[in-house]
Amino acid sequence: MSFTALLTLIGSPLLWATLVALAYISMTRIKRERGMFRSRRRSPKSDWRHFVWPSLLLAVIGSAALILLETTVNWEWLVTFSVLYALIVLTMHPRFSSPAFPFLLMLTAVTLRDVVDYGAVSGWMDRLSEVEWPVYALVFGVVTLAEAILLRWKGSIETSPTLILSKRGQFIGGHVVKRLWFFPLVVFLPPSFGLDMPVPVILPIPIGVSLLSTGALPGTLLGRLSLYRGLLALVALGLFGASYVTDVPYAAYGLLVVFVLYELALQMIKRENRGTTPVFINGNRGAVIIDTLPGSPGESMQLIPGESIYKVNGTVITGGSSFYEALQLHKPYIKLEVLNLNGDIRFVQRAMYETDPHELGILFVAEPASPRLRLRKL
Repeated sequence: MSFTALLTLIGSPLLWATLVALAYISMTRIKRERGMFRSRRRSPKSDWRHFVWPSLLLAVIGSAALILLETTVNWEWLVTFSVLYALIVLTMHPRFSSPAFPFLLMLTAVTLRDVVDYGAVSGWMDRLSEVEWPVYALVFGVVTLAEAILLRWKGSIETSPTLILSKRGQFIGGHVVKRLWFFPLVVFLPPSFGLDMPVPVILPIPIGVSLLSTGALPGTLLGRLSLYRGLLALVALGLFGASYVTDVPYAAYGLLVVFVLYELALQMIKRENRGTTPVFINGNRGAVIIDTLPGSPGESMQLIPGESIYKVNGTVITGGSSFYEALQLHKPYIKLEVLNLNGDIRFVQRAMYETDPHELGILFVAEPASPRLRLRKL
């Protein structure tokens, strides 16, 4: 049976679509970072590392729950879910990587079965309708609860710095959170393959997030999104639990509302973020730091995204260019006055060495390195 489960995993179009999407996301991130800052923020390996950890740990726990509850689907449901989800993933937008979207299409089609003539596929729809709404509620609840945990636990780690143009043509910094997590779940098929017992199969479910953070630090926005995701997961799991003790009226319609709210919560956070004064914007507070490169002197000096360097050895700084000019004047020792996220001044001191890179690995809000790069507008 374990071989059968592995075979369904390898043969799933959803798995291969997810791997293609992950490679595309990693490649476009590196290309964007090099075009803006002349250097990538992190290697492609980090995208693959986040892909499998710690989501696999949560997937083991989720699969154990589905196995104990003997969650069973049929071949028609499995094929429909895998194909729809694969097509959604191949749009290359991680924000759509959630069971909410294929489930919304599938459950809507099943709900309309009595009023819509599906013609040649009516038999397929009949078989699809044999999988009742509690299965949708359970799978969505488990996956979305895992997403809420991942967003709060690992979402803000190793985000990608970016530059944006404001409506007035001013350069603004931000952070892109664009990630895929791998969350394979074990469910059962009715007896098949010559076996007289349920057959375990693996659903290679990707969980994705895509969010541009400008009006707040990534951790703040992801914390709010995690809260909304967690609440929706609890609602879905609550509906599933209630189905064991009572006949929940209009439960399928309630689930459809939950799936729609899944997307609306993200849109609400994005709208509020766009309407908030940007954190990474040059003004009267020196050179604003978007990020520091891993292993660089800037990282060792514990400079934090959103802070700004106000003075170098007493010389007032107005931007990234004046920072480098002051840096050359004051070698081999520098003392920085840094305006922290609370608006307070702190001091950072460091000796300069010949092996240190010229830019110290600090990424500022400035004009992109490549003049041909087209920036997104806020």
